[in-house]
Amino acid sequence: MDDLSQLIDTNDIQVEVTIRIGRTRLTVAQLSALRGSDVLTLDQPIADGVEICVGDKVVARGELTGDGGPDQRLCVRIIGSAEAP
Repeated sequence: MDDLSQLIDTNDIQVEVTIRIGRTRLTVAQLSALRGSDVLTLDQPIADGVEICVGDKVVARGELTGDGGPDQRLCVRIIGSAEAP
């Protein structure tokens, strides 16, 4: 069978990548009561990193970092595949 890249120009296929950093549950009343200085506590420790997803599928794990630029943009460093512990 031919390699996929020979059948389809994969350079033209775009996918949306989403970074998940944790979850929390709130009631609608709690959500509507949130203000600008409020902090939401998520369900995972910082050391657990983030999940890198395509659609609903976790494809890799990563950690938050900055790009070092003057605007200090938020970045994700890939640390392993989704199967890695």
